[in-house]
Amino acid sequence: MENAPEVSVIIPCLDEAACAASYGDALLAPLAAALPSHEVIFSDGGSADGTLDLLWRLAGSRPGVTALAGGRYSFRASLERAVAAARGRYILFMEADLSFDPADARRLLEAAKSTGADCVCGSPFLGGFRGLPLPRRLLTWGANALLRLRFGRNVTSYTQIFKLYRADKLKALRFETEGFALDAELLIKVLRRGWKVTEVPVTMRARAAGVSKLAALRETSNCLKLLLRTDYTN
Repeated sequence: MENAPEVSVIIPCLDEAACAASYGDALLAPLAAALPSHEVIFSDGGSADGTLDLLWRLAGSRPGVTALAGGRYSFRASLERAVAAARGRYILFMEADLSFDPADARRLLEAAKSTGADCVCGSPFLGGFRGLPLPRRLLTWGANALLRLRFGRNVTSYTQIFKLYRADKLKALRFETEGFALDAELLIKVLRRGWKVTEVPVTMRARAAGVSKLAALRETSNCLKLLLRTDYTN
């Protein structure tokens, strides 16, 4: 693909105006330093707080930045829409709440190149957690412990949305699970196909602004469905 970027950074958003107001300095600038050849695709899922206006403003003022608009919020639809538009050789999923350092994107890309991995996970279990509320930390630890027991202990970070994929491999997968558990589903499918996965230690921080969209009961249910599911061939 002519003039295609090396990395497509995909950031799904829903009512993130409090964070989006700082994206220029807190997100886009460090990404530009970390990834010399990249594009950023924001995929909005029907924000009602002015997030989309902020994203369109960024897209209109900065080359390589795109903002996609969707209807009623679906995390799966937001990712599918952005993956279909991605032009890079690699695709990096990032949280909209700036819980991961954009500068660490360089380390994920370097790991993919040096190891030939099809997926590189940024793992706070190998790095650390900073300021995360205890209930959120317990939920994160519990979900990942169960997923490790079920799908393999060589990977520590199933649920954190800071992962770099080879684009051709990611685009070959079907996106089926709703909610944030989709991130774990995609990694499970990569593992079940025998594709190579490696991890890089990173720090996960509490969001500095805005409100979390994680619904504990719904995500616990989605995680249990993954644990009980037997067919990951699609």
